[in-house]
Formats: sequence, structure tokens, C-alpha cells
Amino acid sequence: MTAVFVACVPAENVVITQPPSEPVSTPSPSPSVMPAATIALVSVILFVPDATRENMTSVHIQGEIAPKELLSALVAAGALPDVDYGRAISCTVADEELDYEDLAFSGKFVHLDLPDSFAAAVKAADAKEEQLILQSLVDTFVVNYQADALVLSIAGTDLETVNKRYDRPIGFDELVKARAVAYPSP
Repeated sequence: MTAVFVACVPAENVVITQPPSEPVSTPSPSPSVMPAATIALVSVILFVPDATRENMTSVHIQGEIAPKELLSALVAAGALPDVDYGRAISCTVADEELDYEDLAFSGKFVHLDLPDSFAAAVKAADAKEEQLILQSLVDTFVVNYQADALVLSIAGTDLETVNKRYDRPIGFDELVKARAVAYPSP
């Protein structure tokens, strides 16, 4: 089928043109560019080992309350091992009742699933360092997500080290005590 193009001119001056023999490339309209979403930075509390590495202390920063951002901030603060956390991080927060053998837990829980690289680093640490790493993680997530405890899993299974099997929710200050903590008002 041949298309005929007619220009809008007075009838006595009608011009008929044939399309070119080769297709003409016309640039497609550029997609409308959405303005970059502005990320609202909020006061975030990180829990890190103190100078003596005996207790936890809080550090206030401006950041985003999101799993990858909290993990990155804890790594930057030296509280978590610098491993490849990859894309396989899963984090949910829910009010629920949990049953573990003879114990029942009720409240708001953060469920955090991390990759094997994290487990390998925790397993390589001594018992005290293991507790510091895990309590930094737990306290930071519990406080920032306003939860009662954190349920940690590694690639969908319990974290089991030489020292302990972590198969139940871990609460704030459960493994290592935090020094006086000042919480920002909401």
C-alpha cells in the first residue's frame, strides 16, 4: 500500500508527494523524565560496640530507614562485617504471634533474612565478637522499626554458630547491654 501525503493548502495548489523509497528514521519522543524522588532523611539510630567492646552505644545519623541502608551504615560504623550482602536481603515487619517449641512470643517482629556471607563472617568471629555483631544488628533494626524483637535467618534457615543456634526472636539488649541510650522524640 502506498501512502499519499496531501498538504493543507488552497485547492488549486494541491501538492501530492510520494513517500521516499527507503524508510525514514524518526526519533522516538523521549520519555517524560520524572523528577528524581526526594528521599526524606530521618534520624536513624545505629547501635555499635563502644570503645571497650564490652557494651553497645548509640550513634545518631541522618539516613533512610531501609534494610540495605541500615546494613551499609552499620558496616561503615565498623559494627558489622564488610561482606557482600548482595540483593538477597529480605526484611518484613509484622505484628504476630510466634511459637517456638515450648515458647510463645507475641508482638511486632522484624524478620530479616541475610546471605550466607554474613553467616560465614559471624561464624569466624569469637564468642564476644559474635554477640557484638548480632546485637548491633538486632538493636538497630528493632529500634528503627519500632519492633519488639528481630527474627534472623540466613538464606531461609536458622543461624547456627559454634556458640549458639539463633532460632528464636532476639530482643533489644538480649546479648549485649547498651549503655545509656537517648531516643529522639517522634
